[in-house]
Amino acid sequence: MTPQTDFRVVSFFAADHAEAVNGKVYMNGGFWNRLRFPTYPAVIPSLALVAVIEVPYRAYHQDHHFRLGMEDADGNEVPLEVTGDFRMGAAPDIRVGDPTLMPIAIPITGLKIENPGDYSFTLSIDGTELDRYTMRAVQIATPMQLDLGPAESPTDDASG
Repeated sequence: MTPQTDFRVVSFFAADHAEAVNGKVYMNGGFWNRLRFPTYPAVIPSLALVAVIEVPYRAYHQDHHFRLGMEDADGNEVPLEVTGDFRMGAAPDIRVGDPTLMPIAIPITGLKIENPGDYSFTLSIDGTELDRYTMRAVQIATPMQLDLGPAESPTDDASG
């Protein structure tokens, strides 16, 4: 028998850096959805995926599994997969039937983006996709740099 859970994603986004500590999310540079690189493939040195999940009361004291993934615009998987297991219990001050917020912040380093285009981070719990966060990778022009050679110093005709 599969338990009925009704998980709800309160928020799901990318940030430059984030941590989930004591039921709170601390972040820098959150909610961006554009990547700008002059050439591709490109590597994002570091980012964090943040999700705040509302865990319903009837899902307490059960084992659950989450998965964060990534797809391109055609639905092809990008090599990013983060999985984990969790079990939520009721806090002593919670009323029967109240849900609990569960924040997670996952650091990602060295994510390779092959081409410009649209990409989606996906969030699934117990095999069901609950949300996706879409971003766009854009190729930008780099300013043209002219190489004028070494600077020449003026000659002094009076010295000869």
